[in-house]
Amino acid sequence: MKPRKSTYLLHRWIGLIVSLQLLAWSIGGFTFSILHIENVRGERDIAAPPYETLDHPTLQSLPEPLRNALRALPEGEHNFGTITLADRGAGPAWEIRDRDHALIARLHPLTARPLPNLSRDQAQHIAQRDFIGSPEALSTTLIESDPPTEYRAKPLPAYRVELDHDKRPHIYLDARTGEITARRNRTWRIFDFFWMLHTMDYQGRDDFNHWLLTAFSILAILTAASGLTLWLWRAKSRRKRKRNTAPTPS
Repeated sequence: MKPRKSTYLLHRWIGLIVSLQLLAWSIGGFTFSILHIENVRGERDIAAPPYETLDHPTLQSLPEPLRNALRALPEGEHNFGTITLADRGAGPAWEIRDRDHALIARLHPLTARPLPNLSRDQAQHIAQRDFIGSPEALSTTLIESDPPTEYRAKPLPAYRVELDHDKRPHIYLDARTGEITARRNRTWRIFDFFWMLHTMDYQGRDDFNHWLLTAFSILAILTAASGLTLWLWRAKSRRKRKRNTAPTPS
């Protein structure tokens, strides 16, 4: 067999294998674009909130200052889902959340008086403690609206603490509780950029269900499928020509 012909055959077979995978990727992209993630996760079928409302005996068993503080809250005693004593790095506090786990109030552990949002120094301390080696903080920024893309769909207000490290980490934390809500670094940003290219959602970056992705998925499926069809047609034609040109026995 001539080297040129063997190279051509190798190219054809590699092209066939790659085309099959491209077709699978394209069909997957089309499927993602038409299936809403809320349905996939079953979130649209949820009938109950994450937590049941705390009953009266449970509330009565709490310390008296805390019970008095709960009565003073505008939500009353009918929407408390969790009451947690937590220390997230700025000292212990009662975290009162509703049945959907949204924060209602953060109270002093002894007096049950409302606590203010975290200071920049507290946020910086928590972020440094969260990252290995506790590097120095380059900046600490309070974000109350218009969060950056890397902090999309996360709770506000929040602190962003930029740390002095080769990975260029940004630690985000809830300004009300000190809970770490996101960790971003150079690797995450590279991944997010290519994720944007994959989803073709150049603004929100996480939306699969838009016409641009659906249209390009259909085009990719047609391209891969037509390429496979041509490959099979040419292979069939070649076999037919070989049969027609084969010498007949004398």
